[in-house]
Amino acid sequence: MSGKHHTKEARKKVAQANKGKHYSPKTEFKKGQSAWNKGKHTPKIIREKLSKSHKGNVGYWRNKKRPSFSREWRENMSQSHSGKKSYLWKGGITPMNAKIRNSLEIKLWKKAVFERDNFVCQKCEQKGGELEAHHIFNFADYQERRTEITNGITLCKKCHKTFHKKYGKKNNTREQLNKFLN
Repeated sequence: MSGKHHTKEARKKVAQANKGKHYSPKTEFKKGQSAWNKGKHTPKIIREKLSKSHKGNVGYWRNKKRPSFSREWRENMSQSHSGKKSYLWKGGITPMNAKIRNSLEIKLWKKAVFERDNFVCQKCEQKGGELEAHHIFNFADYQERRTEITNGITLCKKCHKTFHKKYGKKNNTREQLNKFLN
C-alpha cells in the first residue's frame, strides 16, 4: 500500500470499525485525556520522603561524602591525559593559525584592547554586544606586533566586516583605519 490511498468508502469503514477502540497503552495519554490521579492528593509523608530523596547531590554521591581532590592531584590528572596521552588525540592536526588565535596571549590582548576602549565600538560607538578586536597592522604580516595593545582597536562585528570589505584583509595600515573611522 506504499504510495497508495484508500477510497472514501474504505476510510469510512475503517473509521466505523475503530470507533471507541484505544490502541495506546493505559499509561500513555492522548491530548485532552487526564491522568488517572489528577486531582488526588499525595499524602504529606510521601511528599516529604520524595522531597528529601531529591535534595542534595545527584547520582552515586547523593548519600555519600564526595571526595575532595587536591589541586595538585587534579593538575597531575590533567597533564597525564593531555596531548598525545589523550584518547582523543589525532596526531596533532590542529593548524598553527588556530593554535595562535586561540592562545592565552591573544585572549589577554583582546581583553586589554576591550578594556582600554571601555567595550565600545570606535566607529559606531555601540556599547557591548558582539565586539571584535581588530589588528591595525595585519595579524599575518606583522607577527611581532600581534599582541601589542597599541596595535588593536575595538570594533563591533558589523563595522569590522565593513572595514575588511572596503580595505581587504591584507596590507592594512593606520591611515586606512583613520580614514574609516572619520
